[in-house]
Amino acid sequence: MSKDNNLPINVKHIEAYDAISATGSTIAAAAELGISQSNASRMLHQLENYLGVRLFDREKNRLSPTREGLQLGPEIRSISDRLHALRISARELESGRSGEILLRLAFPASLTVTMVPRLIRRFRLENPQVRTEIASGNYLTIERMVADRVADIGFVRLPAVSAGLKHEITMSSRNVCVMHEDHPLASEKVLSVNDLKGQDLILLNRERPMRHELEALFYKAGLRQRPVVEAHSVACACALAAEGLGIGIVGSLLAKEHTQLPLRFVPLEPVLPVTYAIISADGYALPKIAQRFLHYLSEWEMMKAVVPKADVF
Repeated sequence: MSKDNNLPINVKHIEAYDAISATGSTIAAAAELGISQSNASRMLHQLENYLGVRLFDREKNRLSPTREGLQLGPEIRSISDRLHALRISARELESGRSGEILLRLAFPASLTVTMVPRLIRRFRLENPQVRTEIASGNYLTIERMVADRVADIGFVRLPAVSAGLKHEITMSSRNVCVMHEDHPLASEKVLSVNDLKGQDLILLNRERPMRHELEALFYKAGLRQRPVVEAHSVACACALAAEGLGIGIVGSLLAKEHTQLPLRFVPLEPVLPVTYAIISADGYALPKIAQRFLHYLSEWEMMKAVVPKADVF
């Protein structure tokens, strides 16, 4: 036997051994693997050189395991089994059918208790093996989670601050006033900044870009009053307004998630456009399971876009 035991051994050598062990013949093994008989013999010889032992003896035109082959056979076959399992896992990952797939989402807190659970419920009906991880935070935190690939996709307001992001879906919105359905201004079709003078206001915290844009509008109109409550999420602002604590000013896209509350939604003029986006990490292929989830998000955005204005806004 050759003293050269440093030949590189790969998957094909393990497959050749497995087929020879199962058939007892290099000819039958070659037919099973779709290779030549000489190739099957060569790979067996290389594997034996690598291990430094003879694995088979020839007896009456049939290969029988040697003593060393009998002892090493289970270990070699276990390698073959693991490789086979690895192939199956890889195919399942590629097709999105593996129970080990993790879909990682990053959304604002308001959406994690409204839209996201509904979409995941629908999503899991068609993809029951997929595990889902939901993170929440402010828009900058979500940007960083996606850019650092801690999350596959995230929901942010544009323009984004962080680099390395790609826009998968963009969604247009605008500012809207939310108030209890019994509020004196609830029947108005449109409200101006002047209409808000003397009203109790519920505004999003100062970290939000809309807050700065609103304060600029208020300043021009001579509106100097402070909000009675500062909310840290659209959901909170809508809940406060539903309790009759004042008029909240939020983005219409997220506000539409709370139409079940006793609220009225009235557009505020002038319009402050708000653009949101579903983002992923630029320069990396989006996992197929995340691509599937994008379809559900697209449907959600389209449904929001076609809500009759007369009914809500």
